[in-house]
Amino acid sequence: MTTRDRIYAIGSREMVLGFSLLGIAGNTPNGATETEAVLQEQFADPEMALILIEDQVAAQITETVDNLQLSKHFPLVVKIPGPRGQIEERSIKEYIAGAIGIKL
Repeated sequence: MTTRDRIYAIGSREMVLGFSLLGIAGNTPNGATETEAVLQEQFADPEMALILIEDQVAAQITETVDNLQLSKHFPLVVKIPGPRGQIEERSIKEYIAGAIGIKL
């Protein structure tokens, strides 16, 4: 059985850099086509547990992100605000809880 223990970040350079300081890999795609390709590639990874995607980047491919969020349990795809996004007092834990529909 494969252990799902990887996290991946997709978003702006600032966001990806911030997560890289925590040891989380990421990508700053250029445009909707590249964003979709990166997201699909990471979603297909059997070791991937969580994909964090910046809300402004996710807005480029809303239908794909929504479909992946609803299609199966893992990996979780969670939209989070980027450095320039709307600041809301929510932790990553709260975003994940919202994505899976249960309180952690």
